[in-house]
Amino acid sequence: MKFKWLLFFIFLSIKSFSQGEASNWFFGSKAGIKFNADNTITVLSTSPNPIAINTNEGCSSFSDSSGNLLLYTDGRTIWDRNHVIMPNGNYTTGTGLFGDPSSTQSGIIIPNPVNPNLYYVFTVDEPHQVNATVYPNQYTGNYNEGNGVTQTIPDADDGFNNGLNYSVVDISVMGINGSIGDVINRNTHLVTYDPNPFGEEIKYKSSEKITAVKTQDGLGYWVITHFTNKFYVFKIDGNGVNQTPVISQTNPLVPISGYRRNSIGQLKASPDGKKIAIAHNQIGTELGGSSNNGAVYLYDFNNQTGVVSNPISIMQNENPYGIEFSAEVKKLYVSTSAAIIQFDLESSNIPLSSIGISSRANGSLQLGPDKKIYKANINTSNDSTLDVINDPELEGSLCNYQPEGVSLGSGVSKFGLPPFITSFFSSNITARNLCLGDITNFEVNVNGNIDTATWDFGDGSPAASSVSPNHTYTAIGNYNVTVTLVVEGTPITNSKNITISALPDAFPSSLTQCSLTSAMTDIPFNLSQATDVINGGNSNLLVSYFKLQSDVNNNISELPTNYSNVTNPEQIFAKVLNPLTGCYTLTTLELIVNSSTNPEISIRKCDDSTEDGLTQFQLSEVLITGISATATTTYFTSLNDAFLEQNPINVSFTNTIANTQTVFARVEENNECQGIYSIKLTVDKLPQIELQDTKYICTNRPTQFITLTAGLLQVNAANFTYDWSTGQTTATIQVNLPGNYTVKVTSPFGCEKTRTISVLPSNDATIQNVVIHDLVANNTVTVVLDSSSIGDYLYSLDSPNGPFQESNHFENVEAGFHTIYVYSTKGCGTTQEEISVLEIPKFFTPNQDGVNDTWNIIGMNASFYANSKIYIFDRFGKLLADVDPKSPGWNGVYNGYNLPSTDYWYLVTLENGRTDRGHFSLVR
Repeated sequence: MKFKWLLFFIFLSIKSFSQGEASNWFFGSKAGIKFNADNTITVLSTSPNPIAINTNEGCSSFSDSSGNLLLYTDGRTIWDRNHVIMPNGNYTTGTGLFGDPSSTQSGIIIPNPVNPNLYYVFTVDEPHQVNATVYPNQYTGNYNEGNGVTQTIPDADDGFNNGLNYSVVDISVMGINGSIGDVINRNTHLVTYDPNPFGEEIKYKSSEKITAVKTQDGLGYWVITHFTNKFYVFKIDGNGVNQTPVISQTNPLVPISGYRRNSIGQLKASPDGKKIAIAHNQIGTELGGSSNNGAVYLYDFNNQTGVVSNPISIMQNENPYGIEFSAEVKKLYVSTSAAIIQFDLESSNIPLSSIGISSRANGSLQLGPDKKIYKANINTSNDSTLDVINDPELEGSLCNYQPEGVSLGSGVSKFGLPPFITSFFSSNITARNLCLGDITNFEVNVNGNIDTATWDFGDGSPAASSVSPNHTYTAIGNYNVTVTLVVEGTPITNSKNITISALPDAFPSSLTQCSLTSAMTDIPFNLSQATDVINGGNSNLLVSYFKLQSDVNNNISELPTNYSNVTNPEQIFAKVLNPLTGCYTLTTLELIVNSSTNPEISIRKCDDSTEDGLTQFQLSEVLITGISATATTTYFTSLNDAFLEQNPINVSFTNTIANTQTVFARVEENNECQGIYSIKLTVDKLPQIELQDTKYICTNRPTQFITLTAGLLQVNAANFTYDWSTGQTTATIQVNLPGNYTVKVTSPFGCEKTRTISVLPSNDATIQNVVIHDLVANNTVTVVLDSSSIGDYLYSLDSPNGPFQESNHFENVEAGFHTIYVYSTKGCGTTQEEISVLEIPKFFTPNQDGVNDTWNIIGMNASFYANSKIYIFDRFGKLLADVDPKSPGWNGVYNGYNLPSTDYWYLVTLENGRTDRGHFSLVR
């Protein structure tokens, strides 16, 4: 009977490969990942990052069958398993290989089929058009890479188009620098072009494409490359590299002109060795330019003869770059400059089966040991990742394209990913249930029909002939499992190293929770509180919780960390898992609720100076009675947090809810809850008073008292107490002396605040002088107070009851007699003083009509200027009259005769010595 198994990993032969050879990938800028046997991925490019590669495109790596790194390269330099450069493969010292990091697939590593120490590193150069222009000489100028970037030899290129070459690495020797392995034969040239020295092909020599697949007999490999319109296929067997290729000429013809861009794009053989796919990024003729006329072709491959045939054009007029088969060769994926395209290889019309699955364009595509396809990222929002096609055998969106599916840590992806012998992804052993005591299930996955299968489980037990056998190991340890197959008449041997791991230790535990009421269920538990007991304090063991044992076995319905019980007591199950081995042990966790009703504890504290209803409480000072002296108390702002023991607060706690807040104290002993207590925190307000005030005492009234108050602003002031600096304890006091008085006001809850009243001296004003500026057009009066005047004052002229003004200066004062009033704003009285403002009349009319019948100085009388002298003269200077300031004045008569209407002159001598001269008119 024959069975068909379709899971694709590593195709095996006499050398007995498993999926380990493709485990380690190194690419881009110091990027590295490792595929583990359980199909998980370990990021290798973490800080500190030892990875040395820095390549824009081409790269290759190779590991042993157990997944241990052996060597990797960018096509120029080779590094060993410890990231040490092999001295005979060092580009920077002149011993480098002839590949190019800017070549799409700059290299691929092929093992010798019979000698496990020998590896062939095939390299393809970038066919640069400027190198071709000076063939056979070396180009020595600068390389213009666009955007103003130029590079020189040897950084960008060595100045030659080197074509296809291979070098031999022996990992059994040590380099002079201590490298594990070294290059023993470097840069053997292989001809993949027309060698006519006068032709064009010899100037370029190769494309940037290379792939490899196992020969049909399983005894060797085919290394495949392409140039213009020919495939060149070289065979590697136990004798080494056959330098005479199998040449297949086929469509399309990719022109030499513009070949630097025409050569770009990946070449892949299918894992079953029956198909070849090639991506031509363009098929243009522009020298160094670019065209949107690339193509993808699909071919048949005869892995017995190495012949490529039957071209099918499946994409035209695009710019394809990456290309990859799914492991079961059902689908083909292409990355272009605009999208990722899927083709159905089982379709009757493959070109019309195309489906766009992502717009994340460009980048290499590479099948992984886990049968997923990975895409390199460049110029994306996160180039430190790889995209993943998780289910590449499924159609369209079902393939589950995942952007940024794999993190690269500190590494950065660019265009390239390492190619491998595609047969590695065609067959593998899978083993499930690798824990001691489990029944381990084995399967072998291979393309083709299995005729027979013979298993060796590696523990000395009898061989099994089932295709999918079961086996129980009796001891932990490492075992090499081997299956010998006959697939469609061809013998294949496959092996896999497995590890049977011990079960982790697990210990039953319990959690005791508290309830504030009589409720016994729906009480939250923080299950993680039991983790350290259940896993024995081993933080490397993961603990998860389940309600039913069947849920554990089926890995479903895991309980959340915060779980509320449904019965009391309640038993749940704990799964203790060793994440490194996948082995787990089951144990139990018992949940117990202690119900108790504890009275609320209340503590009060006065508000602080900010008076925002928030203040600091010392929770450790709260007295909780009836608890053990060895118990521990932790405080929380919510009952749920207290149940789950999350978000504890400091014992020095400032309430977060103004004025009143309830917090909770959880009391525990031996990790068992003894009680949860609610604590009501109350912030009492400080007395609402006016903190500062100023009062005045009139020193000129020594028997007068003023009233000082406590300044309370709040309406309800009952039971407040008062403590004055005078020793009095009443709400108000009477004082008659200046000074500073304080009163401490205390609320019924003992919250206090102090008011300060400044009592200042004041008195009525003492007028020192009144400055009068008269006998002018604008008469002014200015009041000058004596320095003994203490207080604030207002001024009025002739109005004892105001209005008053703040200024002591008056303007445009009418001539005559006035009274000045100075008012104390502090209530100390009003001071007054009489003044006179002088004015000399311009004329008088002595016609006995009772108006202006005499002439005299206005503002003079018996009280003001009584001793002044007034003389009147005619225009010749004759003295006509000596006027008494106290009299009504001169009547215009001289020696009994009325003087005529005319101007007369005066001389005034005031008693303070001031004099004034002028004239006036007599009008009849």
